[in-house]
Amino acid sequence: MLKIHFTCPLPNGLHARPASALEQRVNAFGAHVQIVNLRNERQADARSVLAMIGTDILYQDPCELVITGDDEAAAFQALQQFITQEFASCDESMPPSQNEIDTPLPVFLAQTTAEILRGNGVSGGLALGVAMYSGTPDLYQLAEREVATTPEVQRDALQAALQQVRMQLRDALHHAQGEAATVLQAHINLLEDDLFERALLSERPARNALAALAQALDELSAPLRESRSSYLQQRVLDIQDLGLRLATHLCEQPLMPETVLRQDTIVISPTPITPGQFLALRGPHLKGVVMGAGGETSHTVILARSFGIPLLSVEPAEITRIRSNEPLMLDTRYGVVVLAPDAQALRWYQLEEEKRQRQHLRLQPLIQRPGVTQDGESVAILANIALAAEAEAAFAAGAEGIGLFRTEMLFCERAAPPDEEEQYQAYRHVLQQAKGRKVVIRTLDIGGDKPCDYLNMPPEENPFLGWRGIRLYPAFNAVFTTQVRALLRASATGPLHIMAPMVTTLEEIKWLREQFQQTEAQLRAEGIATGIWSLGIMAEVPSVLYLLEKAAAYIDFVSIGSNDLTQYFLACDRGNPQVRHLYNYFDPSFLQLLTEMTARAQRAGIAISLCGEMGGDPSALALLLGAGLRQLSMSVSRIAAAKAHLSSLTLASGEQKLAQALASDGAQAVMMALKQQVTAAAKPVVDPALILLDRPVADKAEVIKVLTDNLEVEQRVISGPEVESAIWQREAIFSTALGFAIALPHCKSAAVSHSSVSLMRLTKPLAWNDEVDVSLIIMLTVSEQEKGDHMKIFSRLARKLMHAEFRQQLLDRALPQDVAELLAQEIAG
Repeated sequence: MLKIHFTCPLPNGLHARPASALEQRVNAFGAHVQIVNLRNERQADARSVLAMIGTDILYQDPCELVITGDDEAAAFQALQQFITQEFASCDESMPPSQNEIDTPLPVFLAQTTAEILRGNGVSGGLALGVAMYSGTPDLYQLAEREVATTPEVQRDALQAALQQVRMQLRDALHHAQGEAATVLQAHINLLEDDLFERALLSERPARNALAALAQALDELSAPLRESRSSYLQQRVLDIQDLGLRLATHLCEQPLMPETVLRQDTIVISPTPITPGQFLALRGPHLKGVVMGAGGETSHTVILARSFGIPLLSVEPAEITRIRSNEPLMLDTRYGVVVLAPDAQALRWYQLEEEKRQRQHLRLQPLIQRPGVTQDGESVAILANIALAAEAEAAFAAGAEGIGLFRTEMLFCERAAPPDEEEQYQAYRHVLQQAKGRKVVIRTLDIGGDKPCDYLNMPPEENPFLGWRGIRLYPAFNAVFTTQVRALLRASATGPLHIMAPMVTTLEEIKWLREQFQQTEAQLRAEGIATGIWSLGIMAEVPSVLYLLEKAAAYIDFVSIGSNDLTQYFLACDRGNPQVRHLYNYFDPSFLQLLTEMTARAQRAGIAISLCGEMGGDPSALALLLGAGLRQLSMSVSRIAAAKAHLSSLTLASGEQKLAQALASDGAQAVMMALKQQVTAAAKPVVDPALILLDRPVADKAEVIKVLTDNLEVEQRVISGPEVESAIWQREAIFSTALGFAIALPHCKSAAVSHSSVSLMRLTKPLAWNDEVDVSLIIMLTVSEQEKGDHMKIFSRLARKLMHAEFRQQLLDRALPQDVAELLAQEIAG
């Protein structure tokens, strides 16, 4: 027996390509060669690529080759030369590392024992469903449609499919070069691997050959999914690719992706999905999307936000850890997907859903009321839509108009642009739904991250600063003129506001006005009616600030596109993880830009509004009010909450907060200051709504979450999870169990907007710590502004609870109102 000791030099670990190179050297000898990962003590036959991958050898792992047999000396010499001189060159460089997702999970959710993946939540929400890979057939589901067969028939079918795919790949290899040839050779090696063939042809309790294939693929993928190497995890895609090749020879029907969702589903896609794919999947069973990073600013995200579908962007290598048909719990607000959620994660989902329903009921009365501040200042709350079909739902959700109708969905993912009649019907439909309310339709905004294939636009080094928006119209005049005709025809249905994107110069504005005037004259000459229309531009580029006075002669309104304006003003690509942190519309310099732009437009007599995501951010609402904006457009799902928050603000408070923000040193300081400021009228410390009597709960963590959730519903905290975390931080220092079966958790936090005393009476005692069971929990949450009262209230409660009569009254009183009166009386005394 001879041994070769070495440290793995491969940046991506031992994956298919270097394993194939080692296997080829080993096959030149008769000796048995075993590779051993000394870190985890896994070992494998070096003649099996898949077996070697299963050892999970990572960069700099200590390893050895163990060689035994007649020609072991010759094998030792050749393999030692290969390991020392060639092995490292079998791999490419380590993929660049991405920013870590470091947002802490809420305490209750962090206690799950299930596996979790972290990502970037680009469309917020909560979902529960089974995983389904988009664009990839679910072999288990397809197997149910195929005829059941015997194990012998299954084996023969799989053997035949294996031979056919091997021949196809060998033929393709003859015509391939460079990287493509390398990948094909690695796939061929996998197909010819003894482990692959044994797994494929093993007898299984399967319905048919397709079901047996699905089981074999899961078995072969398991070691890769479990690897600590993201690169090896991503190699699951190689196994899946080979599996689909094999499946095409086993199906009697064409192998087509399953797009009809028959159960609550979370769609998984290693690559960003297109808007067309999203719309094809959309329906009552589409609950969420997990897709590969790179599409965070795409129209798919815009659609997801519009329809209220949670969407999480995750590194592709991480996505391969998700199994098809696996139950998932998705919470994109915290950038997390839970795989096979345990009881803790499922209870989180249930509690969050209960909270959401209660918040919805609270907001329901505000839906059809106009937006107005506490002191009577009107602020129109409008909706952003991307499809004409969304208009009806937008108005039902409380939109006072359509502040942005993105028309790109009409144009993209098709072989040719829509004709005039198709566009006219879409625009007309929105205006009919509006019934005279404001409608703003944006002309075609493509280029950058929004291409249309049939326009054959050349590749650009920096498309976001290149040929996009209005800059394209002269070159594609027929497409543009068709849209102008459709828009002007639609204006006969109702008053229409039309605006153009990516305007940067006065020349463009003059040209735009001229095109609309000429087209309207042509329509009239043809005897075609037009109605009332006005023309405006998107303010997405900082140069617009200095055009407004001169532009007033040619345009009627301007709408601030806060997404792109922030990106261009701060010179950072919001889709680039390396600089995404710079993209922040709370930056004081950006807020100064908004304020000056609003003031200049108003002085020039140009109506101004805002239609970016900033408009729907409750934290930004006071600043926008202070800046002078009185028309805000946002995703439909944010309308009711925006109206509710607006009703707690005054014009004076908005102006004061803006002044403080402009004087701040940076975005983080602005956000911190906004959190610390109470925005609504004072509320009593004790309120019947904070008294929860005779509640069945599972444990201490659930008690704290339910009480902080209730504070969130009652609008007494800015962030329930932050208050929950503050409670737990104090619990970590000392237990708040007082004895007498009572606990008194408490905190002071900037996330508390109204100091509160909450009470929960349990149906049966639970363990508060290792030694104490409790039946009654009184929770004190104090704001930073009122922190002087913290210990005073705490001390009074603690002293009163020492008296058996007071404790008994808390246990005996049947109504929340009675308990609240008792608490208020004792605290005041």
